[in-house]
Amino acid sequence: MIDLVAFEQAVAMVFTVETLFWMAVGVTVGVGIGAIPGLSSTSGIALILPLTFTMSTAPALGLIIGLYKGAIYGGAISAITFATPGTPDSAPTVYDGYKMMKQGKGRKAMLMALYASVTADVASDIATIIIAPLVAIVALSFGPSERVWLMMIAIVLIGSLSGSHFAKGLLSAGIGLFVGTIGNDPISNAERNTFGLWWLQGGVGLVPLIIGLFAMAAMLEEWAKHIATKTTDESQAIAVKGMFGKSQEGLSFREYLSCWREMGIGIGVGTFVGMLPGLGALVASFLSYSIAVRYSPEKKIGTGRLEGIAASEAGNNATVGPTLIPLLAFGIPGSTTAALIGGALIMQGATPSARMFQVFPEIIYALFIILLLANFVNLGIGRIFAFLYARLGQLPRTILVPTIMLMSVIGTYAYQQNVYDVVVMLFFGFLGFAMLFFRIPVAPLIITFVVIPMAEADFRRALLINRGDWTNALLGSGLAIFLASIVAVLLYFSIRGKMNSRLNKIKEDVSKLE
Repeated sequence: MIDLVAFEQAVAMVFTVETLFWMAVGVTVGVGIGAIPGLSSTSGIALILPLTFTMSTAPALGLIIGLYKGAIYGGAISAITFATPGTPDSAPTVYDGYKMMKQGKGRKAMLMALYASVTADVASDIATIIIAPLVAIVALSFGPSERVWLMMIAIVLIGSLSGSHFAKGLLSAGIGLFVGTIGNDPISNAERNTFGLWWLQGGVGLVPLIIGLFAMAAMLEEWAKHIATKTTDESQAIAVKGMFGKSQEGLSFREYLSCWREMGIGIGVGTFVGMLPGLGALVASFLSYSIAVRYSPEKKIGTGRLEGIAASEAGNNATVGPTLIPLLAFGIPGSTTAALIGGALIMQGATPSARMFQVFPEIIYALFIILLLANFVNLGIGRIFAFLYARLGQLPRTILVPTIMLMSVIGTYAYQQNVYDVVVMLFFGFLGFAMLFFRIPVAPLIITFVVIPMAEADFRRALLINRGDWTNALLGSGLAIFLASIVAVLLYFSIRGKMNSRLNKIKEDVSKLE
C-alpha cells in the first residue's frame, strides 16, 4: 500500500533544483570516472562520500546514485574506444565494441552501449521497486538470531564468490571482521583491538577505510604499473580525434530493436545476479554475454556485433537497482557500492533495514524516484558527452595518479577535519595495494566491516533475551536452524568445489608431464 503523504514528501524532496543539480553532477562525473581505466564507481563514490555529509538526504542520494549509474555505463566508452574497459564490468564489451570501432562503426557501438544500458537500468529499477517492499515484509519477521545467521550467509557467499581462491575470500572477510571490532565495545564500552592508540577508541571510520582501500590503492597500483612498464605520456593505442564525428553512421531505431533478445537476457540475468550478495556487475556482464553467444550462434557475436554490446551492457547495468534489495530489506549490502550507499544513508540518520519502509518511507520513495530519474539524466548526459569522454582514458598517468591521490587526502581530511583519518586512509591504501598484488578480493573486507557491527549487536541482543544461553541465542527457532544449515551447506560446497578444481588442475599437470 502506497503512503500518499510520504510519496508527496518524496516528490517534493527530489524535484528541487538542488537535487536535480547534484544528480546531473553525479552522472557527469560518473561517466567520466567510468571512462578512465583504473577507476570505478566504488572509487568515485569513495571520493565524493565526504561531500554528501553536508547535504540533505535527497541531494546526497542523487549525487551517489547518479555517479553509480554513470560510472557503470562509462566503462563501455574506453572498452569500445581502445579495447581497455574503464571498469571491469565492461570487459565483455571489448569483444564486439572494439572490433566495430576498427570497422569505422564506433559511433554506432557507443550509442548501442548507451541505449542498452539505460533500457536495462530502467527495467531492473522497476523490478527493484516491486520486489524490495515484498522482501522487506518477510524480513520484518526475522528476530536477532535469524538476522545473525542471515548476515553470516552474506559473508560466506561474498567470501566464496569474490575471488578465485576460497581461502583468500575468507581471509579478506576475516580482516574485515577484525577491523569492524576495533574500538570500544558497544555494550560494556571496554576498549578492544586499539593497539593502545586513543584515536582508535571510536573505531575505524567508513570514509577513510573506503577511500584507502579503493581510490588510494587503485592509484598506487596504477603508479606501480607505470614504473614497471616505463610507459611514456604519449597517447597509447589509437587516436580518438575525429573517430566519432557526425560523418560516421549512427544507430537506427530498427537496429536498436533488433537487439531486444540480447537486452532481455541482460535484464533477466543482471536483475537476478544483482540481488545475490557478492556477485555484482562483472559476473552479470560475462554471464549475459555468454548466454547470448550460446543462444544465438548464427549472429556470430564476438566478431563486431551490436548484439554482443547489448548483452554485456544490459547485463552489468541491470544490477544497479537490484543490488540495493538486500540492503533495503535486510540491511546487508549486496555489493561494495551498495555498502557505500548504505554508509551514506547511515550518515543521514536512516540506517538501512526492513523498518526503513515504516520509519522513513519518504526516503525509500525518494530513493526509488531517483533510481528511475537518474536513468534519463544518464541518457541525456551520455548522449552529449560520451564522445568527449572517449579521450579521458588517454590522460597521462603522471597527471591522473597524483591528482586523485591528492583528492583522496583532501576528501579524507574533510570528513572530520581529523589528521588521524588521513593516517588510517594511508594505511588501508597500502593494505589495499598489497591485496591487489596478491589477488586477495577487497569486497569481502568492506562488506564484512559494514555487516559485523550489526551482527554483533543482534548477537548480543539475542544473548540478553536468552539470558546468556548461547544455544538458544543462535538456534532458538526453526528459521534460525534453517539459516544456520544454509551457512553449513554453502561452506561445504564452496570448499568442495575449490578442492575439486585443484584436483583437476593437478591431474591435468600430471597428464602433461606423462
